[in-house]
Amino acid sequence: MNIETFKKKYDKFLEFILFIMMIALAAVVIMGVSFRWAGSALVWYDEVAAVQLAWLTYYGSAYAALKGGHISVPSILRSFPLGLRRVLFFISKFFIYGFFAMLTFYGFKVMYLIQGETLTTLEWVPQPFAQSVIPIASILFIISETLNFKNSYQQMMEGKIVGGEE
Repeated sequence: MNIETFKKKYDKFLEFILFIMMIALAAVVIMGVSFRWAGSALVWYDEVAAVQLAWLTYYGSAYAALKGGHISVPSILRSFPLGLRRVLFFISKFFIYGFFAMLTFYGFKVMYLIQGETLTTLEWVPQPFAQSVIPIASILFIISETLNFKNSYQQMMEGKIVGGEE
């Protein structure tokens, strides 16, 4: 399998995961609002919806990175001469990879430290499961950045904004 085929399958995988997460979050919110309106609020609604929103945000950032739409300021890099732009591009990628590698490492460390803890309202849901989004999404972000690296480099060197409009 070549890199483009993998990238397309990875793209579809992230889209599927995000689709399922959005449906699940919408279902929980509708259920929570309906039960509250009926006068019998669900105890676990707020905590579960907050976890789902965090998951959607983290996984969504990995998808945005794959599409070249994550937070960046390409106009600053484009204002420099080509040689300096190239150096700054690689420095910026170094910091991005470093940050997400650190987030992965400490995310797993936190999961280890909170073993045995559970969600407050759903005692059968382990807290490490809820917090697993941080290291997993960080790894996915690194994969996304790597798959989009060549494209973002070419666009930066041509002076185009990655994931945006010119």
